[in-house]
Amino acid sequence: MNAVKLTLLLLLLHVGCAAQWTPYYPADSAARCVSLTLTGDIMQHLPQIEAAERARGYDYAPCFTYIAPYLRQSDVTVGNLELTLGGTPYRGYPCFSAPDTLVYALRQAGFSVLTTANNHTCDRQTAGIKRTIAVLEQAGMPFTGTFRNAEERDSLTPRIIEKNGLRMGLLAYTYGTNGIPFAKPVVVNLIDTVQMAADLEKARRCTDFVVVAMHWGIEYQDAPSAEQRRLADFLLRNGATLVVGNHPHVVQPLRTVRDSAGVLRQLCIYSMGNFISAQRTFPRAGAMLVHVVVEKSARGITLHAPQYLLTYVERPVIAGKKNFRVLPLEGQYISGDDYPKRFIKHAEKVLWNTRREVEGVHLRPLPYMPPCEVFPQVRLKSLAYPEGYRRVSFL
Repeated sequence: MNAVKLTLLLLLLHVGCAAQWTPYYPADSAARCVSLTLTGDIMQHLPQIEAAERARGYDYAPCFTYIAPYLRQSDVTVGNLELTLGGTPYRGYPCFSAPDTLVYALRQAGFSVLTTANNHTCDRQTAGIKRTIAVLEQAGMPFTGTFRNAEERDSLTPRIIEKNGLRMGLLAYTYGTNGIPFAKPVVVNLIDTVQMAADLEKARRCTDFVVVAMHWGIEYQDAPSAEQRRLADFLLRNGATLVVGNHPHVVQPLRTVRDSAGVLRQLCIYSMGNFISAQRTFPRAGAMLVHVVVEKSARGITLHAPQYLLTYVERPVIAGKKNFRVLPLEGQYISGDDYPKRFIKHAEKVLWNTRREVEGVHLRPLPYMPPCEVFPQVRLKSLAYPEGYRRVSFL
């Protein structure tokens, strides 16, 4: 094999096997940067539990094989754990309790920190909250949103993640817990603007930038509600650099905040959909990852290279058993399954609804119009795809 052919082969192998977010290189050599990947709801319905069951326990690693390179590439990857680790019997909807091995699979896949404040926090009541905290601690997985008591909340608010010389402060809140109460001294962070303002002030004093995870909105609605927009205004006004929303289980628009010079300073993601779940009703099997680089320099905190990647929860039958796995949708076509193609078109309409024409076809705008800005979608191919796939571009 001559040198040219060998070079081409190595290049093809690299493109075929390495996931890649758009890199950012600061012009200021003194600047410090942290790359973030933000994801949607991590859910665990009964079919997922059954699919993960093995002769000796539960194995979730195959669920994340094809998305893990994107999660691992970032300095910090954040997910919302919308379930409890309440122990046996394991259950799906409406009161979730997942096997502990799920957390270890998430950590192995590349998650750095999880949020635990959501409407399913109390599915196993107070004991379930305490056990979830204990399992996360044992697994070495940082988290925020639930606490054993007020003293623990105070010491862990904000949850600080240090990377590359920067301190990220993470806060998390939920609109409610499905009416299921929890007993003191356990604390669940509920949406309360007075408390949130105090937490943000504290976080600004001890960190370089603040990420706020919000469990909010109306399920299955493509546009953020008036309440979401009101709370987003409040959080951005009070110093949140990033607002990361979930709960609607579908993709919703993004909102940017730029200064007078056009520099991106803040970002709000209203909803990223279901990172993984057994929900199939369109478009709930699709979601997105959002990637952004936070830079601290003489200009203060700025955001760079914002980018999104659409994903899809595929449910192949392997050896007679249904499986679940998160796949990156990078202009790919999954043979025999029209869902990903429909989802890509739907998501782009939601995310790019300021575009009036796509290939000459007029798009009716959604009720909520985000700023006229289009983030790039990932196009580079990642891992070789599983059996039954062929690469055909939609776009």
